[in-house]
Amino acid sequence: MNEQKVIEQFKQAIMSHDTVATRRCLNEHPFLAKQINEPWFAFDTPAIVAAAANGNREVVDILLEHGADLHAKSSWWAGGFGVLHHDHHELSRYLIELGAPVDIHAASALGMLDTVKELVEMNPAAVNQRGPDGQVPLHFATEHEIIDFLLAHGADIDKRDIDHGSTPAQWAIDNEAKCRFLIERGSAADIFIAINIGDTELVRSFIRTDPECLQAQVGRGSFTSGDSNGGHIYAYKIGSNTRPFYLAARRNHPEIVDLIAKHSPSNQRLLLACMQAD
Repeated sequence: MNEQKVIEQFKQAIMSHDTVATRRCLNEHPFLAKQINEPWFAFDTPAIVAAAANGNREVVDILLEHGADLHAKSSWWAGGFGVLHHDHHELSRYLIELGAPVDIHAASALGMLDTVKELVEMNPAAVNQRGPDGQVPLHFATEHEIIDFLLAHGADIDKRDIDHGSTPAQWAIDNEAKCRFLIERGSAADIFIAINIGDTELVRSFIRTDPECLQAQVGRGSFTSGDSNGGHIYAYKIGSNTRPFYLAARRNHPEIVDLIAKHSPSNQRLLLACMQAD
């Protein structure tokens, strides 16, 4: 079997959480261990980062046994991901015990306020430091204390990431508590945020100020990723091509649906009625 096929088997074993196949690949093909930190996985990611993102501690341990580097990062053009830049916080804390490096993005995500303070004290510019996907610490932080600390030390509340051209509040559209908190702290909102968090008065305010906001569409106008091909984060969070009245109906906010219907042309009202089987 040629090397490329072996690599593909190795990748499949890791992504399918197959510890037996992962160990067999490494034992039977020594070149895999010699090249274990190569960016073979999606988005130019090394095996240890892919396994950590998958949340499988057993696979991670096997890779570490064979020389995987906890300092490894993806070589993604917009900003590399490391072993702590994922949502599996229990695994992250385990990896920190093993020596994984904690940057300000990981510390912000993990609620490590003391570490965030230390990093900012050493480098005040860290509050706006680019990390994975070109995100800044506010994209990762969820705890109010950390968000407030970053803002108090100069974090740009509406700084957009590089890959998706989206603000921390837009990234948090599926995290109502964080999204609302950022808006309270002065972040710019938009019609999709207002609908998704069910804020009827905010929706009303957008319609009053700019009736054309109801014609917004994910993937068009200001809801694109600009020069990047990554696509606006809404494409992943609420769906490509989503429009305000679709989102309101899908989120089951009847008061907002009625409000949008009153300010929509007949063709959109017809679509709304069809969606609701009315």
